[in-house]
Amino acid sequence: MKLNKTLVTLFALLFILSAVKIFSQTLLDKNSIKFENSTTATLVGQDGLISRTEDGGLNWTTQTSGITNVLNSNDYVNFCNDNGEMINLQVAVGENGIILRSVDNGTTWELMTSGTLENLNDVTIFTPNTILVCGNNGTLLKSADFGVTWTTVTINSTKDLNEIATIGSSFMEVKTSTVIVGNEGTIFVSDNNIDWIEKTSGTTDNLLTVDFKDNVVICAGDNGTILRSVDNGATWLSSTSGIITKIFDVKFVTSTVVIGTSENGKMVRSEDSGDTWTTIETSSEVDLYSVNFGSISFGISTGSESTELYTTDGGITWSTSIVPPSASKNVIEPVKLNQNYPNPFNPSTVISYNVNDNANVSIKIYDMTGREIRTLVNSFQNAGTYSVNFNASNLASGIYFYVLRVNSGSMDITKTMKMILTK
Repeated sequence: MKLNKTLVTLFALLFILSAVKIFSQTLLDKNSIKFENSTTATLVGQDGLISRTEDGGLNWTTQTSGITNVLNSNDYVNFCNDNGEMINLQVAVGENGIILRSVDNGTTWELMTSGTLENLNDVTIFTPNTILVCGNNGTLLKSADFGVTWTTVTINSTKDLNEIATIGSSFMEVKTSTVIVGNEGTIFVSDNNIDWIEKTSGTTDNLLTVDFKDNVVICAGDNGTILRSVDNGATWLSSTSGIITKIFDVKFVTSTVVIGTSENGKMVRSEDSGDTWTTIETSSEVDLYSVNFGSISFGISTGSESTELYTTDGGITWSTSIVPPSASKNVIEPVKLNQNYPNPFNPSTVISYNVNDNANVSIKIYDMTGREIRTLVNSFQNAGTYSVNFNASNLASGIYFYVLRVNSGSMDITKTMKMILTK
Protein backbone atom coordinates (compact mmCIF):
# COMPACT_ATOMS: atom_id res chain seq x y z
CA MET A 1 0.00 0.00 0.00
CA LYS A 2 2.83 2.36 0.92
CA LEU A 3 4.60 1.54 -2.35
CA ASN A 4 1.45 2.29 -4.33
CA LYS A 5 1.08 5.68 -2.62
CA THR A 6 4.71 6.47 -3.40
CA LEU A 7 4.24 5.58 -7.06
CA VAL A 8 1.10 7.68 -7.28
CA THR A 9 2.93 10.61 -5.71
CA LEU A 10 5.83 10.24 -8.15
CA PHE A 11 3.53 10.05 -11.17
CA ALA A 12 1.65 13.11 -9.93
CA LEU A 13 4.89 15.02 -9.46
CA LEU A 14 6.12 14.05 -12.94
CA PHE A 15 2.81 15.13 -14.44
CA ILE A 16 2.97 18.52 -12.71
CA LEU A 17 6.59 19.06 -13.80
CA SER A 18 5.70 18.13 -17.39
CA ALA A 19 2.74 20.48 -17.36
CA VAL A 20 4.89 23.30 -16.00
CA LYS A 21 7.49 22.63 -18.69
CA ILE A 22 4.90 22.60 -21.48
CA PHE A 23 3.31 25.77 -20.13
CA SER A 24 6.62 27.55 -19.82
CA GLN A 25 7.47 26.69 -23.41
CA THR A 26 4.45 28.65 -24.60
CA LEU A 27 5.60 31.85 -22.88
CA LEU A 28 7.53 33.14 -25.87
CA ASP A 29 8.98 36.64 -26.12
CA LYS A 30 6.98 38.81 -28.51
CA ASN A 31 9.48 41.22 -30.04
CA SER A 32 7.65 43.28 -32.66
CA ILE A 33 4.07 44.17 -33.59
CA LYS A 34 2.76 46.09 -36.62
CA PHE A 35 -0.80 47.23 -37.31
CA GLU A 36 -2.15 47.18 -40.85
CA ASN A 37 -5.41 48.87 -39.92
CA SER A 38 -7.42 49.55 -36.76
CA THR A 39 -7.97 45.86 -35.98
CA THR A 40 -5.44 43.83 -38.00
CA ALA A 41 -1.92 43.31 -36.67
CA THR A 42 0.94 40.81 -36.93
CA LEU A 43 3.52 40.09 -34.23
CA VAL A 44 6.76 38.11 -34.32
CA GLY A 45 9.08 36.76 -31.68
CA GLN A 46 10.93 33.86 -30.11
CA ASP A 47 11.18 30.38 -31.70
CA GLY A 48 9.99 31.70 -35.07
CA LEU A 49 6.72 32.95 -33.59
CA ILE A 50 4.39 34.71 -36.04
CA SER A 51 0.86 35.49 -34.93
CA ARG A 52 -1.90 37.53 -36.57
CA THR A 53 -5.12 39.11 -35.32
CA GLU A 54 -7.92 40.58 -37.41
CA ASP A 55 -10.16 41.60 -34.49
CA GLY A 56 -7.96 43.87 -32.42
CA GLY A 57 -6.37 41.12 -30.36
CA LEU A 58 -9.48 39.23 -29.30
CA ASN A 59 -8.22 36.21 -31.24
CA TRP A 60 -4.74 35.40 -32.51
CA THR A 61 -3.87 32.88 -35.22
CA THR A 62 -0.40 31.36 -35.02
CA GLN A 63 1.16 31.15 -38.48
CA THR A 64 3.67 28.54 -39.60
CA SER A 65 7.06 30.19 -40.05
CA GLY A 66 8.98 26.94 -40.58
CA ILE A 67 11.87 28.10 -38.37
CA THR A 68 12.87 28.24 -34.70
CA ASN A 69 15.10 31.31 -34.98
CA VAL A 70 14.22 34.41 -33.00
CA LEU A 71 12.36 36.95 -35.15
CA ASN A 72 13.12 40.55 -34.19
CA SER A 73 11.07 42.70 -36.56
CA ASN A 74 8.33 42.66 -39.19
CA ASP A 75 6.74 45.08 -41.64
CA TYR A 76 4.13 45.03 -44.42
CA VAL A 77 2.86 46.90 -47.46
CA ASN A 78 -0.24 46.53 -49.64
CA PHE A 79 0.13 47.00 -53.40
CA CYS A 80 -1.50 46.13 -56.71
CA ASN A 81 0.28 43.62 -58.92
CA ASP A 82 0.34 43.76 -62.72
CA ASN A 83 -3.01 41.94 -62.84
CA GLY A 84 -4.68 44.59 -60.70
CA GLU A 85 -4.86 42.29 -57.66
CA MET A 86 -4.23 43.74 -54.19
CA ILE A 87 -1.28 41.94 -52.55
CA ASN A 88 -0.32 42.00 -48.87
CA LEU A 89 3.49 41.72 -48.67
CA GLN A 90 4.89 40.78 -45.25
CA VAL A 91 8.58 40.56 -44.34
CA ALA A 92 10.04 39.32 -41.04
CA VAL A 93 13.72 39.21 -40.03
CA GLY A 94 15.71 37.69 -37.19
CA GLU A 95 18.80 35.95 -35.92
CA ASN A 96 21.40 34.26 -38.13
CA GLY A 97 20.42 36.26 -41.21
CA ILE A 98 16.84 35.00 -41.33
CA ILE A 99 14.49 36.75 -43.76
CA LEU A 100 10.94 35.46 -44.27
CA ARG A 101 8.50 36.67 -46.89
CA SER A 102 4.76 36.24 -47.36
CA VAL A 103 2.39 37.49 -50.06
CA ASP A 104 -0.85 35.98 -48.71
CA ASN A 105 -1.47 37.73 -45.38
CA GLY A 106 1.03 35.44 -43.68
CA THR A 107 -0.79 32.21 -44.52
CA THR A 108 2.47 30.88 -45.96
CA TRP A 109 6.02 32.10 -45.41
CA GLU A 110 9.06 31.57 -47.62
CA LEU A 111 12.66 31.60 -46.36
CA MET A 112 14.72 34.00 -48.49
CA THR A 113 18.49 34.04 -49.06
CA SER A 114 19.92 37.04 -47.20
CA GLY A 115 23.60 36.39 -47.86
CA THR A 116 24.55 36.90 -44.21
CA LEU A 117 24.56 35.02 -40.91
CA GLU A 118 24.49 38.20 -38.84
CA ASN A 119 21.50 38.80 -36.59
CA LEU A 120 19.02 41.06 -38.38
CA ASN A 121 17.28 43.55 -36.08
CA ASP A 122 14.83 45.58 -38.14
CA VAL A 123 13.03 45.69 -41.48
CA THR A 124 11.36 48.73 -43.05
CA ILE A 125 9.33 48.61 -46.26
CA PHE A 126 9.30 51.99 -48.02
CA THR A 127 7.74 50.65 -51.23
CA PRO A 128 7.55 47.08 -52.58
CA ASN A 129 10.73 47.86 -54.53
CA THR A 130 12.59 49.53 -51.68
CA ILE A 131 12.99 47.41 -48.55
CA LEU A 132 15.80 47.91 -46.03
CA VAL A 133 17.04 45.54 -43.31
CA CYS A 134 19.69 46.37 -40.69
CA GLY A 135 21.62 44.09 -38.35
CA ASN A 136 24.72 43.41 -36.32
CA ASN A 137 28.26 44.42 -37.28
CA GLY A 138 27.14 47.18 -39.64
CA THR A 139 24.92 44.91 -41.73
CA LEU A 140 22.60 46.78 -44.09
CA LEU A 141 20.64 44.95 -46.81
CA LYS A 142 18.33 46.18 -49.56
CA SER A 143 15.76 44.52 -51.80
CA ALA A 144 14.45 46.08 -55.01
CA ASP A 145 12.15 43.21 -56.01
CA PHE A 146 9.49 42.73 -53.35
CA GLY A 147 11.90 41.05 -50.92
CA VAL A 148 12.90 38.20 -53.24
CA THR A 149 16.63 39.00 -53.57
CA TRP A 150 18.88 40.98 -51.25
CA THR A 151 22.09 42.95 -51.78
CA THR A 152 24.52 44.48 -49.29
CA VAL A 153 24.50 48.26 -48.88
CA THR A 154 27.83 49.85 -47.96
CA ILE A 155 27.76 51.75 -44.67
CA ASN A 156 30.89 52.86 -42.83
CA SER A 157 30.25 51.09 -39.53
CA THR A 158 30.93 47.83 -37.72
CA LYS A 159 28.51 48.66 -34.90
CA ASP A 160 25.26 46.75 -34.44
CA LEU A 161 22.52 48.61 -36.32
CA ASN A 162 19.22 48.28 -34.47
CA GLU A 163 16.41 50.17 -36.18
CA ILE A 164 15.45 52.18 -39.29
CA ALA A 165 12.97 55.04 -39.71
CA THR A 166 12.09 57.26 -42.63
CA ILE A 167 11.31 60.95 -42.39
CA GLY A 168 9.22 62.82 -44.87
CA SER A 169 6.48 61.92 -47.28
CA SER A 170 4.56 58.71 -47.68
CA PHE A 171 4.38 55.74 -50.03
CA MET A 172 5.28 56.55 -53.67
CA GLU A 173 6.55 60.00 -52.68
CA VAL A 174 10.18 61.08 -52.45
CA LYS A 175 11.67 60.41 -49.02
CA THR A 176 13.45 63.37 -47.53
CA SER A 177 15.56 61.34 -45.13
CA THR A 178 16.15 57.93 -43.60
CA VAL A 179 17.69 57.39 -40.16
CA ILE A 180 19.40 54.27 -38.80
CA VAL A 181 20.44 54.00 -35.14
CA GLY A 182 22.77 51.52 -33.46
CA ASN A 183 25.13 50.70 -30.63
CA GLU A 184 27.47 53.19 -28.99
CA GLY A 185 25.41 56.19 -30.08
CA THR A 186 25.56 55.36 -33.79
CA ILE A 187 23.31 57.43 -36.06
CA PHE A 188 23.39 57.40 -39.87
CA VAL A 189 21.25 59.58 -42.16
CA SER A 190 20.62 59.25 -45.91
CA ASP A 191 18.50 61.15 -48.40
CA ASN A 192 18.64 58.44 -51.07
CA ASN A 193 19.08 55.12 -49.20
CA ILE A 194 22.43 54.73 -50.97
CA ASP A 195 24.83 57.24 -49.41
CA TRP A 196 24.96 57.21 -45.61
CA ILE A 197 26.36 60.04 -43.47
CA GLU A 198 27.20 59.45 -39.81
CA LYS A 199 25.88 62.10 -37.42
CA THR A 200 27.10 63.16 -33.98
CA SER A 201 24.68 61.85 -31.38
CA GLY A 202 26.43 63.12 -28.24
CA THR A 203 26.06 59.76 -26.48
CA THR A 204 27.87 56.44 -26.28
CA ASP A 205 24.78 54.59 -25.09
CA ASN A 206 23.34 51.92 -27.38
CA LEU A 207 20.46 53.36 -29.39
CA LEU A 208 17.80 50.69 -29.87
CA THR A 209 14.87 52.44 -31.53
CA VAL A 210 13.92 55.42 -33.70
CA ASP A 211 10.66 56.89 -35.03
CA PHE A 212 9.58 60.01 -36.91
CA LYS A 213 6.71 62.38 -37.49
CA ASP A 214 7.05 65.12 -40.08
CA ASN A 215 10.58 66.46 -39.50
CA VAL A 216 10.82 65.41 -35.81
CA VAL A 217 12.89 62.30 -35.08
CA ILE A 218 13.14 60.57 -31.71
CA CYS A 219 15.56 57.78 -30.85
CA ALA A 220 16.13 56.02 -27.53
CA GLY A 221 18.07 53.21 -25.93
CA ASP A 222 20.12 52.14 -22.91
CA ASN A 223 19.97 53.96 -19.55
CA GLY A 224 16.76 55.78 -20.46
CA THR A 225 18.56 57.75 -23.17
CA ILE A 226 16.30 59.78 -25.45
CA LEU A 227 17.57 61.96 -28.30
CA ARG A 228 15.48 64.34 -30.37
CA SER A 229 16.03 65.99 -33.75
CA VAL A 230 13.86 68.66 -35.35
CA ASP A 231 15.84 68.91 -38.60
CA ASN A 232 15.39 65.46 -40.16
CA GLY A 233 18.21 63.91 -38.14
CA ALA A 234 20.98 66.43 -38.94
CA THR A 235 21.48 67.51 -35.30
CA TRP A 236 20.46 65.92 -32.01
CA LEU A 237 19.68 67.08 -28.48
CA SER A 238 19.13 65.00 -25.35
CA SER A 239 15.75 64.81 -23.60
CA THR A 240 15.21 63.68 -20.00
CA SER A 241 13.16 60.49 -19.95
CA GLY A 242 12.89 60.16 -16.17
CA ILE A 243 13.99 56.52 -16.18
CA ILE A 244 17.38 54.76 -16.24
CA THR A 245 16.24 51.49 -17.83
CA LYS A 246 16.47 50.47 -21.48
CA ILE A 247 13.93 51.98 -23.83
CA PHE A 248 13.22 49.28 -26.41
CA ASP A 249 10.72 51.01 -28.70
CA VAL A 250 9.33 54.49 -29.38
CA LYS A 251 6.29 55.27 -31.51
CA PHE A 252 4.47 58.45 -32.46
CA VAL A 253 0.74 58.06 -31.76
CA THR A 254 -0.15 61.49 -33.13
CA SER A 255 1.96 64.40 -34.33
CA THR A 256 2.70 65.27 -30.68
CA VAL A 257 2.05 62.15 -28.56
CA VAL A 258 4.90 59.62 -28.31
CA ILE A 259 5.06 56.34 -26.36
CA GLY A 260 8.23 54.49 -25.32
CA THR A 261 8.43 50.98 -23.86
CA SER A 262 11.00 49.89 -21.30
CA GLU A 263 12.06 47.24 -18.81
CA ASN A 264 10.01 45.94 -15.87
CA GLY A 265 6.68 46.99 -17.36
CA LYS A 266 7.56 50.68 -17.47
CA MET A 267 6.65 53.09 -20.25
CA VAL A 268 7.31 56.75 -20.94
CA ARG A 269 4.93 59.15 -22.66
CA SER A 270 5.34 62.59 -24.20
CA GLU A 271 2.65 65.02 -25.29
CA ASP A 272 4.99 67.60 -26.85
CA SER A 273 6.78 65.60 -29.57
CA GLY A 274 9.39 64.20 -27.19
CA ASP A 275 10.51 67.39 -25.46
CA THR A 276 9.30 66.33 -21.99
CA TRP A 277 8.34 62.87 -20.68
CA THR A 278 6.29 61.27 -17.90
CA THR A 279 6.68 57.71 -16.57
CA ILE A 280 3.83 55.21 -16.80
CA GLU A 281 3.66 52.22 -14.45
CA THR A 282 1.74 49.38 -16.09
CA SER A 283 0.21 46.26 -14.56
CA SER A 284 3.09 44.19 -15.95
CA GLU A 285 6.60 43.63 -14.55
CA VAL A 286 8.22 42.18 -17.68
CA ASP A 287 10.28 43.88 -20.38
CA LEU A 288 8.11 45.52 -23.06
CA TYR A 289 9.86 45.22 -26.42
CA SER A 290 7.41 46.75 -28.88
CA VAL A 291 4.39 49.03 -29.19
CA ASN A 292 2.12 49.96 -32.07
CA PHE A 293 -1.22 51.66 -32.59
CA GLY A 294 -4.21 50.82 -34.77
CA SER A 295 -5.73 54.23 -34.08
CA ILE A 296 -4.93 57.30 -31.99
CA SER A 297 -6.59 55.62 -29.00
CA PHE A 298 -6.11 51.85 -29.41
CA GLY A 299 -2.70 50.23 -29.17
CA ILE A 300 -0.92 47.02 -28.16
CA SER A 301 2.45 46.57 -26.48
CA THR A 302 4.22 43.19 -26.53
CA GLY A 303 7.11 41.86 -24.52
CA SER A 304 8.76 38.94 -22.79
CA GLU A 305 6.85 35.89 -21.51
CA SER A 306 4.08 36.28 -24.13
CA THR A 307 2.99 39.60 -22.66
CA GLU A 308 0.39 41.73 -24.39
CA LEU A 309 -0.82 45.03 -22.94
CA TYR A 310 -3.73 47.03 -24.36
CA THR A 311 -4.61 50.72 -24.27
CA THR A 312 -7.81 52.45 -25.36
CA ASP A 313 -6.84 55.98 -24.33
CA GLY A 314 -3.78 56.67 -26.46
CA GLY A 315 -1.28 55.08 -24.11
CA ILE A 316 -2.18 56.82 -20.84
CA THR A 317 -3.27 53.57 -19.17
CA TRP A 318 -2.46 49.94 -20.05
CA SER A 319 -4.02 46.63 -19.03
CA THR A 320 -3.91 42.93 -19.84
CA SER A 321 -7.68 42.67 -19.38
CA ILE A 322 -8.93 45.33 -21.79
CA VAL A 323 -11.25 43.88 -24.42
CA PRO A 324 -9.94 45.13 -27.78
CA PRO A 325 -12.34 46.55 -30.36
CA SER A 326 -13.72 43.72 -32.49
CA ALA A 327 -13.56 43.81 -36.25
CA SER A 328 -16.84 44.59 -37.93
CA LYS A 329 -18.01 45.08 -41.48
CA ASN A 330 -19.85 48.13 -40.18
CA VAL A 331 -16.73 49.87 -38.88
CA ILE A 332 -16.37 53.19 -40.71
CA GLU A 333 -12.94 53.71 -42.22
CA PRO A 334 -11.52 57.18 -41.48
CA VAL A 335 -10.36 57.41 -45.10
CA LYS A 336 -11.54 55.43 -48.13
CA LEU A 337 -10.03 55.53 -51.61
CA ASN A 338 -11.98 53.86 -54.41
CA GLN A 339 -10.71 52.25 -57.61
CA ASN A 340 -10.82 54.75 -60.42
CA TYR A 341 -13.58 54.28 -63.00
CA PRO A 342 -13.28 53.34 -65.74
CA ASN A 343 -10.10 51.31 -65.41
CA PRO A 344 -8.36 50.74 -67.82
CA PHE A 345 -9.23 54.18 -69.23
CA ASN A 346 -8.58 56.46 -72.21
CA PRO A 347 -8.07 59.31 -71.79
CA SER A 348 -10.14 60.28 -68.70
CA THR A 349 -11.12 58.56 -65.48
CA VAL A 350 -12.77 59.52 -62.19
CA ILE A 351 -11.16 59.04 -58.76
CA SER A 352 -13.54 59.08 -55.78
CA TYR A 353 -12.74 59.08 -52.09
CA ASN A 354 -14.24 59.66 -48.65
CA VAL A 355 -12.84 61.43 -45.58
CA ASN A 356 -14.63 61.29 -42.23
CA ASP A 357 -12.93 64.29 -40.65
CA ASN A 358 -12.02 67.80 -41.72
CA ALA A 359 -8.48 67.54 -43.08
CA ASN A 360 -5.80 68.66 -45.51
CA VAL A 361 -6.17 66.44 -48.57
CA SER A 362 -3.89 65.81 -51.50
CA ILE A 363 -4.12 63.50 -54.51
CA LYS A 364 -1.05 63.07 -56.69
CA ILE A 365 -0.36 60.96 -59.77
CA TYR A 366 2.92 59.04 -60.22
CA ASP A 367 4.38 56.94 -62.99
CA MET A 368 6.04 53.53 -62.57
CA THR A 369 9.39 55.11 -61.66
CA GLY A 370 7.85 57.09 -58.78
CA ARG A 371 8.06 60.40 -60.66
CA GLU A 372 5.28 62.83 -59.79
CA ILE A 373 3.11 63.53 -62.84
CA ARG A 374 0.34 65.76 -61.58
CA THR A 375 -1.39 67.11 -58.47
CA LEU A 376 -5.17 66.76 -58.68
CA VAL A 377 -6.10 67.94 -55.17
CA ASN A 378 -4.16 69.96 -52.61
CA SER A 379 -6.52 71.73 -50.22
CA PHE A 380 -8.38 71.66 -46.91
CA GLN A 381 -11.65 69.74 -47.20
CA ASN A 382 -14.56 69.12 -44.85
CA ALA A 383 -15.64 65.58 -44.04
CA GLY A 384 -17.50 64.08 -46.97
CA THR A 385 -17.38 62.18 -50.25
CA TYR A 386 -15.50 63.65 -53.19
CA SER A 387 -14.52 62.82 -56.78
CA VAL A 388 -12.01 64.29 -59.17
CA ASN A 389 -11.45 63.82 -62.89
CA PHE A 390 -8.04 62.85 -64.26
CA ASN A 391 -7.40 63.55 -67.93
CA ALA A 392 -4.32 61.75 -69.28
CA SER A 393 -4.58 62.80 -72.94
CA ASN A 394 -0.98 64.04 -72.90
CA LEU A 395 0.46 60.89 -71.28
CA ALA A 396 1.69 57.64 -72.77
CA SER A 397 -0.02 54.30 -72.22
CA GLY A 398 1.09 52.49 -69.11
CA ILE A 399 0.60 51.91 -65.40
CA TYR A 400 0.17 54.91 -63.09
CA PHE A 401 -0.44 55.28 -59.36
CA TYR A 402 -2.71 57.72 -57.56
CA VAL A 403 -1.86 58.57 -53.94
CA LEU A 404 -4.36 60.04 -51.49
CA ARG A 405 -2.93 61.65 -48.36
CA VAL A 406 -5.20 62.92 -45.57
CA ASN A 407 -3.85 64.83 -42.57
CA SER A 408 -6.29 66.05 -39.92
CA GLY A 409 -3.72 66.68 -37.19
CA SER A 410 -4.80 63.63 -35.21
CA MET A 411 -4.27 61.25 -38.12
CA ASP A 412 -2.03 61.10 -41.17
CA ILE A 413 -3.20 58.43 -43.62
CA THR A 414 -1.94 57.59 -47.09
CA LYS A 415 -3.64 55.24 -49.55
CA THR A 416 -2.33 54.19 -52.96
CA MET A 417 -4.00 52.50 -55.92
CA LYS A 418 -3.00 51.56 -59.44
CA MET A 419 -4.66 52.51 -62.73
CA ILE A 420 -3.96 51.58 -66.35
CA LEU A 421 -3.98 54.04 -69.24
CA THR A 422 -4.58 52.31 -72.60
CA LYS A 423 -4.39 54.21 -75.89
